[in-house]
Amino acid sequence: MTSQASPRLSVVIPAHNGERYLEECAASVLGQDFTDLELILVDDASSDATRDVIGRLAAADPRVRPVLLDENQGTLGARQAGVAASRGAYVTLVDQDDELAPGALAKVMAHAGEADIVHFGVCVEPEGEAAQSAAAGMEGFLTPVARRLEGKEILRVQFSEQGNFDWHVHHKLYDGDLARRAWGMSAKTRLLLSDDIYLCMILDSLAGSYVGLGDAPWYVYHLGRGETLGARETLDALRRTSERELKGWHLMRDFARDHASDLPRDDWSERVADARDRIYENVSNEMIDGLPAAELPQAVDLLLSQWPADAVAGELWRYVRDRAYERFDRHVEPTRGDSLDQVLTLARRADALVAPGESSERYRQMKGVAQTHLRELAERHPDQAEWLANAPAGSGSPSRAGGASGMLRRLLGRLSR
Repeated sequence: MTSQASPRLSVVIPAHNGERYLEECAASVLGQDFTDLELILVDDASSDATRDVIGRLAAADPRVRPVLLDENQGTLGARQAGVAASRGAYVTLVDQDDELAPGALAKVMAHAGEADIVHFGVCVEPEGEAAQSAAAGMEGFLTPVARRLEGKEILRVQFSEQGNFDWHVHHKLYDGDLARRAWGMSAKTRLLLSDDIYLCMILDSLAGSYVGLGDAPWYVYHLGRGETLGARETLDALRRTSERELKGWHLMRDFARDHASDLPRDDWSERVADARDRIYENVSNEMIDGLPAAELPQAVDLLLSQWPADAVAGELWRYVRDRAYERFDRHVEPTRGDSLDQVLTLARRADALVAPGESSERYRQMKGVAQTHLRELAERHPDQAEWLANAPAGSGSPSRAGGASGMLRRLLGRLSR
């Protein structure tokens, strides 16, 4: 059992209206063969029986420490409260509807002290048809590459275009002091959706070392629990998602600005741009995957009113890239009014709003590759050339040497998240 004054590990589970799964989640922690731990259960002012569940668990096991919030704080605030209450030399977080695999903590703690952040993998258990189709891609994204990163390299790699690692705060083991410092430095505000990626920026900027464990599926991720995967998107829902994600990016941008002197690095602007691209990519995917084609022009106008034009245009050029390559690869003739024409029209509309000299590397890359393949389609289908290639190539357009589709194939090999 643990010494309650100084447990080796603190496990933090924030919960809001989590009565359905919380007991199962807590049992997966308390039933581990590694026992030198405290389990901090944070009730984020639930309106169901979550607080009763926490009370029963605390009465049955002295390692359970309740943290009861009188007002709902949201995910960021609940995690702040839980981590602040932690006393362990190490800290890890679990979501209320997930679990730890049997024996997970003994395996994780065998790596304690190897780095400030030890990143292990997940086993995705899908619930529902939409989750089934997404499970393999999600598990691949959440499985870290076996490697070690040091110092400033951690943040540089985290949100990079290639070779990045996921920005969930669970399935990672943190040095306890690092975790308490990072959550203590985070903004005291309500934040949903993008709280993970926001905290990853803070954690990465403070950490001195990171280790990814390759074959370590010790966190059980119940994909689809508490979510409406596959549900039809609406413009109002897209607006809410965009606003929440935008707030997260603004907090990241503010953190970089406010700590430029005490956490000096010469690439803060690039790291903030990378984070923006990763966040906005998710918003854009929600739009394209969830909205009917007839509503896309309204959606693009909405997003242009919230996000920088190069972010919006860059993702639209990504869709042009994908559709152009698909037609080129399958020898399908593009036609006016098809999905390629629709996204190309939207990309050119957004592109017109991008100010000279104010575009990101991702925007330039996506536009360059897309336009290369539009020209290839135009050469193959000259009767369609006027609308396919009526705009000049963007700066940074890649060379066509070495084969028609080599660069595009490499780009398409990256999982769109």
